[in-house]
Amino acid sequence: MEDFKSEYIEEPDLVFGRQIEEKDPRIGLMYNGPYQYPDESQPSPSQIKVGIIGSSSTMTSAKRVLEKLGKKIESQEPNKWLYPDYPGFIKNSIIQCEFITSENWQAIIKENEIKAVLSISENINKRIAAGVNLFRDKVKTISLEDNKPDVIICALPPDIEEYCGISEQTRGAKKPKFTPIEKLRQDMKSVGQTFLDQWGLDISEEHFKEDLDLDFRNALKGKVMEFGIPVQILKDSVASGFLYYGESGVKETQEPATLAWNLSTALYYKANGKPWRLAKLRQDTCYVGISFFRNLLNPNVDMQTSMAQVFTHNGEGIVIRGTEVTRDKVAKEPHMSQRQARDLLTKALETYEQKAGRGPSRIVIHKTTSFSYDEKAGFSSAADKVSIDFVTISNQHPYRFTRTGIYPVIRGTIIHLAHNKCLLYTSGYIPRIRTYPGQRIPRPLLITHSGDSEMIDICKEILGLTKLNWNTTAFATYLPITLEFSHKVAGILSELEEGKLLQNHYRFYM
Repeated sequence: MEDFKSEYIEEPDLVFGRQIEEKDPRIGLMYNGPYQYPDESQPSPSQIKVGIIGSSSTMTSAKRVLEKLGKKIESQEPNKWLYPDYPGFIKNSIIQCEFITSENWQAIIKENEIKAVLSISENINKRIAAGVNLFRDKVKTISLEDNKPDVIICALPPDIEEYCGISEQTRGAKKPKFTPIEKLRQDMKSVGQTFLDQWGLDISEEHFKEDLDLDFRNALKGKVMEFGIPVQILKDSVASGFLYYGESGVKETQEPATLAWNLSTALYYKANGKPWRLAKLRQDTCYVGISFFRNLLNPNVDMQTSMAQVFTHNGEGIVIRGTEVTRDKVAKEPHMSQRQARDLLTKALETYEQKAGRGPSRIVIHKTTSFSYDEKAGFSSAADKVSIDFVTISNQHPYRFTRTGIYPVIRGTIIHLAHNKCLLYTSGYIPRIRTYPGQRIPRPLLITHSGDSEMIDICKEILGLTKLNWNTTAFATYLPITLEFSHKVAGILSELEEGKLLQNHYRFYM
């Protein structure tokens, strides 16, 4: 029997209004309000302008949802530590912020417009694209206002939700279909073949391609980026579940106080607000998450695209799209060449410096797969004067541990396997909320590290970065924010054609 050395990391603190620290996002907001800079008299923004697009029915529901978000909602769950009451986003409360709307920021979707979308029955992807374009055009119209809203709620009518969203009516829509010419073109491109359009002679058949979308959410968020206003999708079923929770015949949703917490915080962040920050995060460090995604517009299944999610010390998120790479057929993993790795990190550091006002003196790179020799060399050459830590974070391993008692291993537990490998529990029993919020036995993350920092410091940072997902007010997420949101960002990028305007701020992807 092998002995494993273990230790425990104290739960990281978050910083809220008046620079007060608290471990729980909801408790911190409830008693201290959103984060504010030391020289600010109150959090910013104090007012969030919300646009609404929807049918006459869903427009009314969305307005009622906003109205309800401005009032206190008592939690209907017994564990008030895990499910605290919602205080309401009100100007004269500790939150010091309110949601407002105006007819100038609203656009009605007419019944005949919905019928025109539903009439497309021969091609599901064409129908989804028509539904997306219906909302995109309304967003464009609102964006032309001199006084623009900070965020727009897209209140989906039931028929759009059913026939364009994820349902039985769109089964198979996510599987892309390509013509023989498109496949041949990509095969030739992958081996370096050049085309006339690269020399200014564009005779491509792509001019005649139909507008086909695979996923409503991803396509919409990608297509509206050019207008510079983040959108929040609100399904009619979710709005009804929130407004009529517990009533007969109403689809069950999240408990109202919990849904209000999550929705209001997401709207606040999308309006460029700062709900909270992580305390004691190194000021000189740039955190980068590297991942790969299958470009659904490319018929070559072995071709993937690299992506970097960059976070400044204050938690500001930046998305950088990289170049196409070929998946290794033996290892089944995509890896960048030395040049691709260098170029991606160079671009990431340039953007970081623009946002932070200075370059970092330390870089931490997170990845779910191993680092190849070329990737390490490329990253190092992009930042030859900066300390770099290479960290592989994986949940694909055979290790399982249990703990005596009724609860599982405590979140924050580290089990050392070797000098550069350990297991880190980012889920598990949480003393602060008096319970384990999961349903299955928690699986630790396998951390493999190479670099100048100590393993304990690397794990502390990972644990802290699990508390920076502003798309939820849950106590923490399983993965650090550098990797947690990668699949959703990838979904949007996978349907966004190259050359289209790409917003790099995280709020456009939430």
